[in-house]
Amino acid sequence: MRKILLILIIAAIICVGIHYINSPTAALPHYDAKPVAVAVVTRENLARNITLSAEFRPFQEADLHAKVAGYLKSITVDIGDQVKAGQVIATLDIAELKSDLDRTTAAYHDAALDYDRMHTVIKKRPGLLAQSEVDQAQAVYEMAKANMERAKTFLDYATITAPFDGVITKRYVDPGALIQASENSSTQTLPLVHVAENNKLRLDFPVPESAVAQVRIGTPVDVTVQATKQVIHSSVARIAGNIDSNTRTMETEVDIDNPDLRITPGMYASVVIDLEQKNAVLVLPVQAVNVGDKANVWLVNEQSEIEDRPVTLGLQTADKVEITSGVNEGDKVVFGNRGALSTGMKVDPKPMSETKG
Repeated sequence: MRKILLILIIAAIICVGIHYINSPTAALPHYDAKPVAVAVVTRENLARNITLSAEFRPFQEADLHAKVAGYLKSITVDIGDQVKAGQVIATLDIAELKSDLDRTTAAYHDAALDYDRMHTVIKKRPGLLAQSEVDQAQAVYEMAKANMERAKTFLDYATITAPFDGVITKRYVDPGALIQASENSSTQTLPLVHVAENNKLRLDFPVPESAVAQVRIGTPVDVTVQATKQVIHSSVARIAGNIDSNTRTMETEVDIDNPDLRITPGMYASVVIDLEQKNAVLVLPVQAVNVGDKANVWLVNEQSEIEDRPVTLGLQTADKVEITSGVNEGDKVVFGNRGALSTGMKVDPKPMSETKG
């Protein structure tokens, strides 16, 4: 009796197993599916940028020379002094120019008196004086006036003033030094001081040829100053408009206000330029996409099976890529190495957030 009962139980178990295997809705046990890391397709704002090294320099700077020769009578500034445009920086002792001005001024007054007398005579007795005499007197008067103004201009050159607001970064001479005249760019003369406008700076950096098409005046930039730990939001102020044939880069400048003089010319900074940006686009990590000649992903479908899915790519960054077609938001895609997998394989998808945990 017991043997018959045992046989019946075994037969029932076998029948149930056969029915389960033949059932069209039967699924493999969970432990038969291979766990696989997957990335979920999401919508994000995506931006492609480039980071470049840059250097600060004064917005404008100049070596101040004397236009006339003479001994330095006084100099009122030293290194680090702030100056305003038009402020007197130094004066030269040039006695000869003072004498020239006195002489030409006297000659001008004499010529002016003679010319005025002739005009008085002409008004009272027209035709008494020949027109040639009047013309000659006028020419003498105008020449005397020009000589006086020239002498005054040269004497004004003895006073050297600041051309713009700035700071004295170098002083080359002391009182008593003989200053040579600097009349043209080819003349090698010693300057008096070097002045630089530091309350506003130029940030120079070369943009590589591959990014030139995306950089325009007004393009936003983020500037990080390593020495001061400042992060400054600004924009491109000017571009060279041509690519250097030696470096294959385009010179680009950003203007940076520096009212507290916290940034010193010569400091380095890193510049991040946003080249392209798209909002609310479908995004996957680059490790989840085969970006070869024919881009594709391995999609884990509703049956938990791997499916090869061609995709079209858009904007790409260092770690993300835009998917313009081929997948939908929320789809699960195999992440990382596909070596141990194959299409059609049943898997147990594990989102990256779970695998990292």
